[in-house]
Amino acid sequence: MAHYHPNHELLMQFSAGQLSDALGIMVACHLENCQHCRAISRNFEELGGEILESLESIEVSPDFINRTLSKLEESKLDNHIVVKPAVIDERLPSPLQRFLPNNLENLSWKGFSKNIQEFDLSFSDDHYTAKFYKIKAGKELPIHTHKGNEFTLVMTGAFSDEAGSYHVGDLILADSNTQHQPKAHMESDCICFAVMDAPLKLTGFWGRMLNPFLS
Repeated sequence: MAHYHPNHELLMQFSAGQLSDALGIMVACHLENCQHCRAISRNFEELGGEILESLESIEVSPDFINRTLSKLEESKLDNHIVVKPAVIDERLPSPLQRFLPNNLENLSWKGFSKNIQEFDLSFSDDHYTAKFYKIKAGKELPIHTHKGNEFTLVMTGAFSDEAGSYHVGDLILADSNTQHQPKAHMESDCICFAVMDAPLKLTGFWGRMLNPFLS
């Protein structure tokens, strides 16, 4: 059971279909295993339905439905096309599975070291960058803050920082007021799904050397 959840504003935007692909997929992943947030989201959906029913009807052109369906089909063609993995990795939330070419072990991980690696996701856009982070068991990220907002969903393992301990299904927001040094728990590697609107900013010794490469 998740102990950290998206706030009500984020759930309301999700229910109204107002989130970007990256954030929308992340919230959908959290909702898959969080009964508490699913109930809140359903309440927002019902509220939205009541508001729509209260509005006055307007007349539309006879071909409105056909044009709308045509645009939806075009949108499907423009969406991110990824080869479906031969074997579904059950550790991945189902909203993510169609975007990955392989299971978690066989992704094209990259990074400065084997202890901390990342994998870029195909649905990043002009506003949000989406990626996976993998931290080896017992290892930690450099101490850092954030130039903007970073939403993180724990998918495997667990990690801790100065504010708490986070496990599978937890969704955490870090911003420019956050300074922390996430450390994976000793039991297993920690893999997180992260969505951010600005790069992180290293604040320790390595910051002076590496920040130019993170901008």
